[in-house]
Amino acid sequence: MSPARIIVATVAIADVPEALWERLAVLLSESERARASRFHFERNRREYVAAHALKRLMLCEAAGGAPGDWAFEAEPGGKPRVAGGGGPHFNLSHCTGLVACAVSPDVAMGVDVEPVDRRAPLDIADRYFAPDERAWLFARPEAERPRGFFRLWTMKEAFIKATGKGISQGLQSFAIGFDPLGVSFPDPAREEPGPWRLAEAAIGEGHLMGLAWRGPEAEVAVESVRLEGMIG
Repeated sequence: MSPARIIVATVAIADVPEALWERLAVLLSESERARASRFHFERNRREYVAAHALKRLMLCEAAGGAPGDWAFEAEPGGKPRVAGGGGPHFNLSHCTGLVACAVSPDVAMGVDVEPVDRRAPLDIADRYFAPDERAWLFARPEAERPRGFFRLWTMKEAFIKATGKGISQGLQSFAIGFDPLGVSFPDPAREEPGPWRLAEAAIGEGHLMGLAWRGPEAEVAVESVRLEGMIG
């Protein structure tokens, strides 16, 4: 049996040529374009357009068809999926300067990307991190704590997206560990059925990516792409 496959593509917003933005917007549905138009800041609009164009292009590469053929719906917990559940699994993330899309024909997943070139809000660790996570974070040398914070935050976001429960999951209901990389549940009554698999990667010098999925081991390919090459 072939192993499960997950492909994660990332796009740096700064690398998208100015002339390409109109072509990307055309790939989106009418409702997606309407939502994009409501962003107050242009950078947020571009992150949204790039993420949803990338989603459609990756689904076409995985399963064929044209970008406009895809329709989407929300699972009961709000997680987006292909309408009718008949297409590949996918998940999106976008942040300042970067968008990411994960696609798999085999397993549902959650992906998150975060910038690390900003102040780490260490003061919120007591509210959002489990005791084991806080202990790990504050045992780091002081200079390493900001990156440690973002490693935890990125992986936790990826996990709650993978479960489909979002923030209703309760960020203290599970703990991310890094040696080895995995997830544990302080309260067995709140344990999510597994097995759970996690992966992390640095995207350039300024971003971290976290990936979480439930099920078999998977071959994970992470690549940076240029959208003009995908459009042709």
